[in-house]
Amino acid sequence: MTNHVTVPEKPTFAKFPSWRDYQRDGVDFIVNTDKRFNVIDGSTGSGKSLIAMAAAGLLNGRTYYLVGSKDLQDQLLRDFPELLLLKGRNNFDCLMKDVTCDQCMYRYVKEPCPKKERCPYVVQKMEAKEAKFVGWNYAMFLTNQYFVKDFPRVELLICDEAHLLEGQLMRFIDIKFNYRFFRDLNLPFPENDNREHILTVLDRALEVIGKKHEKAEGIVGGKIRSGGAPDIEEIELCSKWDNQMKKLRFFKSVYTPINWVLDYSNDPEKRRSYISFKPVKVAAFSNYIFDWADKVVLMSATNPPSSILCDSLGISQNDVSRLVIPSTFKVENRPVVFVPIGKMNRQCWKDTIEEIVPFLDGYCKCHKEKILVHCTNYKIADIVTSASHLFGNYQVCYHENAGERSGALYNFKRADPPAILISPSMETGVDLAGDLCRVQFILKVPFLSIGDIQVKERMNIDYPWYISSTIARLVQSSGRIVRSKNDWGVTYILDVCFDDLFRRYRGFFPRWFSESVYRVPTPSDNANLTPEDWLAILNREKLEKM
Repeated sequence: MTNHVTVPEKPTFAKFPSWRDYQRDGVDFIVNTDKRFNVIDGSTGSGKSLIAMAAAGLLNGRTYYLVGSKDLQDQLLRDFPELLLLKGRNNFDCLMKDVTCDQCMYRYVKEPCPKKERCPYVVQKMEAKEAKFVGWNYAMFLTNQYFVKDFPRVELLICDEAHLLEGQLMRFIDIKFNYRFFRDLNLPFPENDNREHILTVLDRALEVIGKKHEKAEGIVGGKIRSGGAPDIEEIELCSKWDNQMKKLRFFKSVYTPINWVLDYSNDPEKRRSYISFKPVKVAAFSNYIFDWADKVVLMSATNPPSSILCDSLGISQNDVSRLVIPSTFKVENRPVVFVPIGKMNRQCWKDTIEEIVPFLDGYCKCHKEKILVHCTNYKIADIVTSASHLFGNYQVCYHENAGERSGALYNFKRADPPAILISPSMETGVDLAGDLCRVQFILKVPFLSIGDIQVKERMNIDYPWYISSTIARLVQSSGRIVRSKNDWGVTYILDVCFDDLFRRYRGFFPRWFSESVYRVPTPSDNANLTPEDWLAILNREKLEKM
């Protein structure tokens, strides 16, 4: 055990004049434990980032701080200007050509760039190598530290939003080949799902890509050596073959015949055909992150139970310490109200959504608020959006794909009430504090899709993991609108499936969530209740604790 470290009476970061409740305890927990893995369960508003950064400062070594998105990186920088953020090449302008550094013509050839020392991407990496606190998003950290390995091991690694860690590893490891991949190589799409046959075709693909990459690199390098400049199309082609070559080589280095699933689709519309390989579990690959630090902090409002967490990430429970930080938000400010309109499972959702739409219509006509509607998937979102003309004079914000998500969220934040945001993907990384949003509806319990063959295989061997993952998504969704001690808002869950989930697996839910769950006092047979009936029920002051 190392010498005891005393946590100061006040934080040492300028933006934070004092500790919130339990923050000092959290810092003490990290700096004075002799365990390698330190798990912090802290609800929204508990100030986990300050806990982690204060601990990093006291440990007096170097720290990597990992988050799930660039938006959260920017939020960290606003709170902690001492942190040096690392961003990808596409965030910087190349000094040699009117492109981003991601399209730099020197990136794929052996010729040295004459302006490398002043390259903004290179400069930020050089500065980061000397910085005490370095912030990354998971994707960049995994890519850089696996393929480049130009940053050293450090004393402390902070994994914020640790509930996303398993998914981040899966996205890094799994690999997908679509019909166009084979077409561009003049190779036939594999005619069946025999693994040996597919692997043989992929071996041939790697040979073809190697030759195309060599040719493309020769063209780019030849123009540079002759004093010319390659066209952007030539650079992009070189980049394409380089990335695909790395992708295939990486796959060949990690793939094993067992504990991987193959998802194969040979669609009559060839453009929809694809082949995908995924490991059933990612525990064997967690060293891609954990090997880079002596001590690891895993922080989330929705960490799974320790047995599931350790099994999922390949950690020994003997090497883990855990701290639960109670919520300081008043229960009455953050009610989660179960309104059992109908089942939204695979068999019943189409019938139930026909009841939910008029319910939302009735609610909107009786209230003039800012409302977030969590839809879980685009099918449900499309139905609700198509009926949104019924929602009185509400401004409707929605998105048809992931690329439009940020714009829809931006429009909703700027909108005056009444406004409604309809989305299948606002469960994490969204801060709708204060008057930005006071009401949200969760239409469907967000069970992971067993249409995903990897999810189905994992569920069959590890059902508690499946339930825990579902609960994490649900609880994360509930945390989008009450963001501080004096904030307030109401979350309504409309899916009857929540009843069984909550009663059978209550121990999987964080205590701060469970204590806020109520049920509307409805008659036992609610099938004939009109939207007006439901609104009358919701307006009752007395709710039943679940």
